[in-house]
Amino acid sequence: MNAIAFLMRIYYGVLDPILVRRRKSARLHLWGGTPASMTLDLEAGRASGSGSAQALTRMRRVAQRYDMHALGRGATPMMLDLQACGDAKGLEQQLRGLSSRNMTKIRRAGRMGYRVRPFALANHVHDVHAIKTSMAVRSGGPVLARWLLRPEHIGRQTEELQPWKPPACDTHWTIWWGVFIDTPGHRNGNLQTPERLVAYTKLARAGELVHYLDLMGHRDFLADGVMLLMHSHIAQWLLDADTPPARGARAIWYGALEHGGEGLLTWKRRAGFAPVQVRLTE
Repeated sequence: MNAIAFLMRIYYGVLDPILVRRRKSARLHLWGGTPASMTLDLEAGRASGSGSAQALTRMRRVAQRYDMHALGRGATPMMLDLQACGDAKGLEQQLRGLSSRNMTKIRRAGRMGYRVRPFALANHVHDVHAIKTSMAVRSGGPVLARWLLRPEHIGRQTEELQPWKPPACDTHWTIWWGVFIDTPGHRNGNLQTPERLVAYTKLARAGELVHYLDLMGHRDFLADGVMLLMHSHIAQWLLDADTPPARGARAIWYGALEHGGEGLLTWKRRAGFAPVQVRLTE
């Protein structure tokens, strides 16, 4: 276990529960209204193939830190209800209603040349490292990665371009999604990658629940709206359900109501996330 993993274990085991208890009532009052109820099935019986058991086990483990049984204990999960959106047009309508600038930002980012797609982590280990270490402080506080993270903690950088491969299981998987921009001459270690990864998410799925397990953008590109662009693309991919790994997802989960500062809370609201009372079944 590296130093960051050790410190994060202490944080989630000791400090996070204290912060959640202190913030819960005030944040719920600030948000207004009663959180909607939702029952989501992790569909454990459908997990099969490489990586599926890990995806299911990790979802169970992370969910233990949250109130996933509607008991009022633990952090309040924030989710985008995909069923409420209905389809891609419904998502766009919802985003417009939440902020008049949402679609303007998304379209502007597209015109600037940013592209969103899944990627093989091995091709962009150094880009992910650059993103993680681009800020000393984020919405959750000081970023330990700024000083302690090394590229090898993230993964092994390949020297030959690796193709992206779809997951072996349609309902239990981990897919890295990213925002890219053309950057001639750009390199990840010894690998020349003519496009640069400027934002990413480690997207995890177990049954009906999809989770932004890790969501981050490089400081130099955040103002271009790359995070909202990526979020809208992923949500649309799930709603369109054109490929088997996208079918049957009912909600996207991103952190807790009690996590982060006012800026992150505002971003979540504008992106369609809301606090929910969840019951997880299997």
